[in-house]
Amino acid sequence: MDSAELIERLRREGGFRLLPLLGNTGQVAGVHLARFLPGGHLDVIQAWDERWAVWARMPDSVDPAAPFAGPAGGVVRSGPLDRVVAPLLPIQPGLIGLR
Repeated sequence: MDSAELIERLRREGGFRLLPLLGNTGQVAGVHLARFLPGGHLDVIQAWDERWAVWARMPDSVDPAAPFAGPAGGVVRSGPLDRVVAPLLPIQPGLIGLR
């Protein structure tokens, strides 16, 4: 499965929202996918190409006093896009909790 098919499957079956990932010049540098899960968690995938991506599942909370610190806790995985998202596929019914 190529990266376009994988991203479409994450959107269609996984409830991920797709946004552009901007670089420091304002140009599109990759893709940003996110979904909210029941229980107050958030899945985030950022991919720069099919060889390099990162996925994190973290609490859905940001400290306004330190917005760039990110929430404590969570799970992170990085590497090629297909390996990073493999634990998210096949999509499991009941995991989708969009707001």
